[in-house]
Amino acid sequence: MATENTNNSIVKIALITGGSRGLGHNTALSLARKGVDVAITYHSNQAEADATVAAIKALGRNAAALQLDTGAIKTFPDFAARLKTSLKDNWGAAQFDYLVNNAGIGINKPFAETTEADFDRLMNINLKGVYFLTQTLLPLIADGGRIINLSSGLARFSLPGFSAYGATKGAIEVLTHYLAKELGPRRSYRQYGCARRHRNRFRRRSCARQRRSQPPSRERDAPRPRRPARRYRPDDRCAAVGR
Repeated sequence: MATENTNNSIVKIALITGGSRGLGHNTALSLARKGVDVAITYHSNQAEADATVAAIKALGRNAAALQLDTGAIKTFPDFAARLKTSLKDNWGAAQFDYLVNNAGIGINKPFAETTEADFDRLMNINLKGVYFLTQTLLPLIADGGRIINLSSGLARFSLPGFSAYGATKGAIEVLTHYLAKELGPRRSYRQYGCARRHRNRFRRRSCARQRRSQPPSRERDAPRPRRPARRYRPDDRCAAVGR
């Protein structure tokens, strides 16, 4: 829910899962620079979360951090209650405006070696967590807000070792189309593939291992032209929420 600050200007509030590090951290700062207040979630590293909150406040925006395991679906009602309290205490608000489903994990493992435990962990965090966290938080998302689900290029093209991860991201894209149909009247859906070109630590390590394991290829190793329209940055997520 948009709130008013002391200057009587409208303040929007975003919730970013996994917002204490990597692309989530950078997105939080980008939104703050554009005048959005930010609540983030973190899994276990409170020091990183506190540093992100401090960086947001240094930009003149309000911020808060809440612990959340996005793979522990049974904890979501408790998280929603804590978020509701945080919104009231920090903003005097009952709702927030933008949900950015950023938190996720990756795995680079051949199909034949991927275990059921590997698969279940990916699905719980990357898909099931997004599905049921969004469902749980719907009453707290203001009408006219946005839900932004992060996809990956690995849902569109294939590399050996990413079958399980790519499947979760493909499912996220399908889910988002259904959210668009069902939540359209509230105008509170948006799929955004910012992560498709983002070189996070998981992607850098995985791609480096993949290159080392393959024989040289003139076609694969040749320089490719830049495609600006497919390079996503944290600022692109700001565009997705209309900032």
